[in-house]
Amino acid sequence: MPREFMSVHSPDESDHVFSRMEYEYYRHNDKSPSVNADNAGRDVVPEWVQKDPVAAFWVWMFIYHVPDSIVRLSGEQYADYGTSCLYARLFATEAAPANHQARIRVTRKWLQELIRLTGTENVSDFLYVVHFLWSYAEKVNPMTWLGSRRIHIKCAWAYLQKHCTDEERHCPDISEFKASGESRLFIIAYVRRVFMKIYSVGTEPQKLKELVYQQNDFLRRMKCSYQKMFRYEKTDSRVQISALISPEARNALRKMAKKNNLTQAEMLDKLILSADRLFMQKTAGDYSR
Repeated sequence: MPREFMSVHSPDESDHVFSRMEYEYYRHNDKSPSVNADNAGRDVVPEWVQKDPVAAFWVWMFIYHVPDSIVRLSGEQYADYGTSCLYARLFATEAAPANHQARIRVTRKWLQELIRLTGTENVSDFLYVVHFLWSYAEKVNPMTWLGSRRIHIKCAWAYLQKHCTDEERHCPDISEFKASGESRLFIIAYVRRVFMKIYSVGTEPQKLKELVYQQNDFLRRMKCSYQKMFRYEKTDSRVQISALISPEARNALRKMAKKNNLTQAEMLDKLILSADRLFMQKTAGDYSR
């Protein structure tokens, strides 16, 4: 748990932050809060979370870290648990959710537990605050340039780890998510983590706009580094392929790659692995005789 989350608020200070953030949210959106977030058969998980996998990932990361003081839970009540985080108590023995639907289920369970402990009005207030923060977080570059192959993910994650603080490394890391697509979503949500620092959001919206600018500037530099690395990789791959196979094979490879919507390097990788599996099966058959 990052130190800045753990030390920030007394209940009175939390109320002040909530009030200021709600004021700013309502001022920008001209809405009044709904007292019963999950009544009348409505799902307690907001639609904007359910429909956007990045938003769902970001909200999951938010509740993963948020301390009891921010969600108006009494610290004394849970002194024997060794943690001041509802998520840590509720999901102590569970692995990180592995896909979008699992994150929705976990978020729903967390919100329902918070309703049970503090009431629907508090949860409604909390969700308005989270939505207010997301309205800025979603303005950060969507990172459409980030590939989903494992090598792309590892490169991006290494860059983030190199440039983040020790406190920020308390987040889960990509090893928690086995599928490359899930790791990619995690990274896109992770770069928006600056908006999870609730204690700093009692400031004017201009401060949040500056955070958007800062993160986009950081991602611009990250994109340049990323593209530079994979530009060299692609050039190197083409040189090696050209040197190792005949012109006829290169033409065939180019056509196959185009037909399968893959790069030539990816197509060659696929062909080699497929041939290797067939060879191993044939070899196993020969030995069995």
